[in-house]
Amino acid sequence: MNMKKKLLALLAAGSSLMMAAVLVVAAAAAPDPFKGTWYSVDPFDGSNQTLHVGGGPGSSYHVRYYDDGASVCALDLSTAASASGFLTATGTSIGDQLSGDLPVYCLASPRTWYGDLTFTFTLDGDTLVQQVQAPYYVVTWHH
Repeated sequence: MNMKKKLLALLAAGSSLMMAAVLVVAAAAAPDPFKGTWYSVDPFDGSNQTLHVGGGPGSSYHVRYYDDGASVCALDLSTAASASGFLTATGTSIGDQLSGDLPVYCLASPRTWYGDLTFTFTLDGDTLVQQVQAPYYVVTWHH
């Protein structure tokens, strides 16, 4: 009978360890809220924007952005719909914010460099919120 109690205690302890291991693995495998493809409409000019965020080492991310009508790439604002722009950058996260510096290129022929901009995206539930300066406006990104 003493042997049965020892075996039962051993099985209970083993079972607890297995459950703890499963919970740790599940917590480690939780999806990163920044990663994925995000979409928005630019409230400044009405163009469609796509943002791809991939993971890098640690809190580093690879960011790729495409705007099908980037007004900053138009020779004048009346032709903004025919201009497009893209960027690739590396960003870092601290808490609920992903930020970095990015070079913006206009997809004209030949491809031209517009300039470097700073970006910050803040997680708000299942959306990313971006506050753009000069002129000031807010962009909300969705999956």
